[in-house]
Amino acid sequence: MENTKRPVFKGLRRLSYRDRAEEYSAARKSPYYWWWAYLRLSKDYWWVCQQNGETLDAELLAMWRDFGDIFSNEFGGWWQKRGRTLFAEQVRLPHVRAIDPTMAELDPAAENHVIVEIPLNLTERTISRQVLAIVRAHPNRQIKPISQAKRQLCKLRGIRLAVLNMAHDIWCATHLMTLAKQANATIGKPFDRMTSQQLGVKLNLVDNCMPKRTDGEDKERKKRNGMKVAVSRMVIRANALIANAEIGKFPSTEAVAPRKRWTTAQQAALDMAVADGKWRPRETEVREVKLMLGLSLLPG
Repeated sequence: MENTKRPVFKGLRRLSYRDRAEEYSAARKSPYYWWWAYLRLSKDYWWVCQQNGETLDAELLAMWRDFGDIFSNEFGGWWQKRGRTLFAEQVRLPHVRAIDPTMAELDPAAENHVIVEIPLNLTERTISRQVLAIVRAHPNRQIKPISQAKRQLCKLRGIRLAVLNMAHDIWCATHLMTLAKQANATIGKPFDRMTSQQLGVKLNLVDNCMPKRTDGEDKERKKRNGMKVAVSRMVIRANALIANAEIGKFPSTEAVAPRKRWTTAQQAALDMAVADGKWRPRETEVREVKLMLGLSLLPG
């Protein structure tokens, strides 16, 4: 990559930032953050970190080599150590420039450029209008949001960050609720009795499924079922995002084909670690979920 002081990121609101604090603030609100966050919910990614990269899955291994142990620090530290390098564009972005009259400095990819002659005595408004007319009429004119970063987002437009956030929160809360309802669980209230419908209401997931005092029995039942379905769909979406994040595709909800990742001994050790409670995403801790749901941190 060209050695520049200001790396370019196509997944941020602006392409580059003058200082790292501003850059980090933008990264924390970007799809890059959510890739990191969903990967933290992955049982298999946790295990490949525990196994020092020993896996039968080449794509999971490649992710581990790039992202590293994301469980050892928070996003800020990971971004500075790895994220900036992974997501920064690896080639200089094309830009308008003056060409030597001999044409000796033409870009090697000249087929993606158009050469124009601009009289310097024209007004800027006239120059802009005439240049745009030439560019728009060019037969090769295409605007493609293509990234040249080492790790690229599946898409650069139309990413609904609010949906990524909601699906993440619901997955975390649902995971905690499942743990709370297991035999001998010590998690306690309110998660040991919380239903998916109650979770959806707490997060105001679907406006027209929010209960009202004026609802009759039939309407109340329909709203309850509708909210349950909405929560279930969000969990399915989150699981798909996790599965794709593991193999280097984000944000994607495409089906990921089953694959063999562990030897028999590794799988047995992983199953035992999960049964012993060693795999527990920090985001699913009681305190974290209570903060996310706006619940009191006091016991009970």
